[in-house]
Amino acid sequence: MSLPLWFSNLMFWSAQIALLALAAGFLPGLLQIRQPRVLLVYWRALLALSLVLPVIEPWHRIQSVGAMVISPNLTGARVIPASGPAVTHWHFPSVQIIAQVFGAVMLAGISARFAILAMGLLRLRQLRQASSPISQFSESAAVVEEMRARVNTSAEFRLSPDVDSPVTFGFTAPVVLLPERFPSMNARLQAAIACHELLHVRRHDWSQHLGEQVIRGALWFHPAIAWLIARVRLAREQVVDLEVVRLTEERKPYLEALLEFATGRSRTARIPAPPFLVERQLAERVALMLKEVSMSRTRLIASLTAISCCAALTATLAVLTFPLKAAPPAVQNAPQSGLAGGVSGGATGGVARAVSGGVTVGVSGGIRGGVASGVASSASHDIPTVDNATIWTDTVKRGPMVRQVRGLGTLVRAEDSGNLIARITLPEFLLKEVQPGQNLTVSTPKWTVKGHVRGLNKQISNGMGTLDIGLEEIALPQGAGAGLPIDATMDIEKLDNILNVGRPVHATANSTVSLFKLVNGGIEAVRVNVKLGRTSVNTIEVLDGLKEGDKVILSDMSAYDNADRILINLRHVPRSE
Repeated sequence: MSLPLWFSNLMFWSAQIALLALAAGFLPGLLQIRQPRVLLVYWRALLALSLVLPVIEPWHRIQSVGAMVISPNLTGARVIPASGPAVTHWHFPSVQIIAQVFGAVMLAGISARFAILAMGLLRLRQLRQASSPISQFSESAAVVEEMRARVNTSAEFRLSPDVDSPVTFGFTAPVVLLPERFPSMNARLQAAIACHELLHVRRHDWSQHLGEQVIRGALWFHPAIAWLIARVRLAREQVVDLEVVRLTEERKPYLEALLEFATGRSRTARIPAPPFLVERQLAERVALMLKEVSMSRTRLIASLTAISCCAALTATLAVLTFPLKAAPPAVQNAPQSGLAGGVSGGATGGVARAVSGGVTVGVSGGIRGGVASGVASSASHDIPTVDNATIWTDTVKRGPMVRQVRGLGTLVRAEDSGNLIARITLPEFLLKEVQPGQNLTVSTPKWTVKGHVRGLNKQISNGMGTLDIGLEEIALPQGAGAGLPIDATMDIEKLDNILNVGRPVHATANSTVSLFKLVNGGIEAVRVNVKLGRTSVNTIEVLDGLKEGDKVILSDMSAYDNADRILINLRHVPRSE
């Protein structure tokens, strides 16, 4: 009895993936490539290549078995179609039953996986509804707010008694669920954890995690696919780890935060959102942060070229060794001379070109995106292209600039008078900027009132401070009472005739940063060094490198650190901050 064609193709495709993953999986370690951004692109390229192999490879058409009759005059030959069915290579007793059982188990497993995914999404919704906002803990809320400003990403932080590890989810309104013990942690650990989760939000990692969950659900029976997805997720976490250390400049507290969640995540195991730490990733993530990862430009290019060639050869070998087969034609009326040569040549040439091109382009994108030492090329096809819908821009202007300090807090009762006061938590260096008489704006989601800073009381501890501000002259709306969360903004200084621009990501006061300036009608951007001065919540002073009217990109452009020029895809109107 013949093996069913669908079953044969599924087994051959699985063998192709296994051979590709087995060979390509050893290459980064063999060539000592450890840069997380490059590895992330590499593993993604291998995963994508595994999924599209049936599309880009040639399929062998099975020929019907017939009797060849040679005419006496030797002028030609004709094929008499056989009455029997097409024959495949494998014959086993009761193989049809085996294939049917496997098909039923495979479909049942896919259904179960997607049912678990759906229940996990429902569980996330329930956890969100049962959680409480972090704003009730003023010190933790201040740490989170500082990280929001530093990462330039917004997300809602909530405390949940049902999670043991921070988890992030959501598309348009991302939510970070934190364990209930989060407010009791050290402020530096809180900052590291908040920065980690906000980076996941900024990178839209939850959508990628869901896509990987769908792939794992559909191909749950193939261990090579699960292994490739695990490598993708490890590389993604390592990219975020290094970015957290770079932003916070606190390596030790971040390592302590990882160790804090090294065990005890049983309650988040079935939630379709990436946990703060997967225990089996701990050793590799810690090892990467404890040692410098570097490689010379020449060696990196040579290693990536070798990897591309090896992956292309492995994929070609896999396709030739385990070819996929198409259904046979109904009747063959003429001999097919040269069929074997055509199929073999098409498999060898077509797959080699597709694989080599795909892997080379993918890894090259990784170099431009994340490796500081790459190859710059003046050719137009080597210039990165950025969709303007993904960037924020602002125009440099000259005029007045108000420096502000912003903090979160609550309304409380003063101990001496019983009057309502605003208790705000701020970092120590910002606390020193607040003085009596400054303009004050107190707001909640429902109302906003304005007044002046009165009756200051400052207390500083461990780099953070508590600021009590009297509200005697401010007429608070009806219903405002103790315990109400508020957002307070103080105008600490007004500057006149100042060259200023919206505050770029990662920009700090009195620093020099590298920004992309739009040129050529906004279809290109070139890198310029800009000297910055005094800063506010959303704006910053420009001292040198830009002039009035220049338009610059404020978004995080660290993915293009190796590019001095980028192209802007003008499919949409650029966004501005």
